[in-house]
Amino acid sequence: MALHFKRTDIEEHIVAARAELQVRGLSALLLFAQESHYYLTGYDTSGYGFFQCTVLTANDQPVTLLTRRPDLEQARRTSIIQDVRVWYDAEGAAPTDNLRDILAEKGLQGERIGIELDSYGLRAQQYEALKTSLEGWCQFEDASNLI
Repeated sequence: MALHFKRTDIEEHIVAARAELQVRGLSALLLFAQESHYYLTGYDTSGYGFFQCTVLTANDQPVTLLTRRPDLEQARRTSIIQDVRVWYDAEGAAPTDNLRDILAEKGLQGERIGIELDSYGLRAQQYEALKTSLEGWCQFEDASNLI
């Protein structure tokens, strides 16, 4: 597999998305929509029914993907994402806690963060777990139409 867009096109998509984040006063965007992963990074995933999230900050920090171990190679082959983090799908797994740790690394505690709520990639149970993991930690705003 290879990139479906030119790298320069993907980089332009990222620049445009970051500009829109800044216009909206958002510090980051949590991408769950399969088509957003594809458009913004080239990531062509079939595992969108499982928890996976791309974190795009409004500043120039690296784009980060949190995904399951089985999707790691596909992420490496089809996207420009260099920072791919893995959560292991086992009893008691809490990928939303892993996501909170990534957001903390990026200095996003207390910030306004956009989230793609209108997505097959974010099931209701996952959203509830995300709210629990981040309760009182940051502010969410629906940014489903940003990408």
